[in-house]
Amino acid sequence: MSELPASSPYTPSRRDWLTGALAAPALALAGCATQAESTASMTPSSNAQHWQPWSMPGVRSFDLPAAPLPGSNAARQHRVLVYVPEGTAPAGGWPVIYVLDGNLMFPFIAQLVHNRSARGPEMRSGSAVVVGLGHALPEHSGEVHDRTARTYDYTLPYNGVGPDSQGRAQGGADVFLDFIAQQLQPLLRTALPLHPQRQTLVGHSYGGLYTLHALFMRPGMFQRHVAASPSLWWGDGVVVQECQRFIARYGQQGQALPGALSLHLSQGSEELAGRRPANRPANPEREAAAQAARALGLGNTADLPAALAAVRGLDCSYQVWPGANHGGTQLYACMQAAQVGTAWDTAQG
Repeated sequence: MSELPASSPYTPSRRDWLTGALAAPALALAGCATQAESTASMTPSSNAQHWQPWSMPGVRSFDLPAAPLPGSNAARQHRVLVYVPEGTAPAGGWPVIYVLDGNLMFPFIAQLVHNRSARGPEMRSGSAVVVGLGHALPEHSGEVHDRTARTYDYTLPYNGVGPDSQGRAQGGADVFLDFIAQQLQPLLRTALPLHPQRQTLVGHSYGGLYTLHALFMRPGMFQRHVAASPSLWWGDGVVVQECQRFIARYGQQGQALPGALSLHLSQGSEELAGRRPANRPANPEREAAAQAARALGLGNTADLPAALAAVRGLDCSYQVWPGANHGGTQLYACMQAAQVGTAWDTAQG
């Protein structure tokens, strides 16, 4: 097999791991040390030269050219992060989990998948290659991801699509799907032993919108789809129209799907209750779009499983994550994706 493009070990950044949130409990449990002692132990000192970057095992990253944004000639890059489990690939090749918003979500899913295969022999379970689909950020950037690139890559093409209220280009989802299908997947298949029919796509929010678009418009490109808090409201519900056409095409009297597929939908209880963080103002434009989507009859994520039950060969589930708001469902989606994307030996599809 050929080599992947020249890459470097992936070292999680402070923002990748959200260490501000994760470190606080650890400091609170720092034995009998006083607060001053604990703080002092974390302060750079004469021993700081011995500190070493921490890299995730089995992970490399590389960049590939991305299509320019509409109206711009500026070069941009897709950042691809790849985790490969240790050991020999199973017969037929490794399952693959493709992770949207890779700059943020990839470290969580890759670590969870690594944990499944790195335990003692009696506790080991299925594993998978994890591929993070991210964007290259400027050096020392404090951003979690490239919001402008994300908006274009994850939103759907339709008549009349234009810049959003912040001037960001939209409608590049099919361009990005072409990049995955025509460039990235063939490259990965030549470098790694991958199972062509055990591929999972996971996305949150705009990424959830994109995941639904991939299922409805290119069924079979992925076999499992994890869509957390998908933005059904976007484009006045154009993805709902895609869903309706998908049902009409593959319903009880329609065509057969290209193999067994599954869709795992979820939302947080806080977002279902309409609660949002106190520092986030209401967005009238988004609410108007949400009302237009609901007018189509499938504007709520909870409505989709019943409607999609008419599609033969599609297993659809819906989960509410207790206590989670819109952003909080992202972590639950990572846990769900790690389970769904590796459990091929014990489940159908």
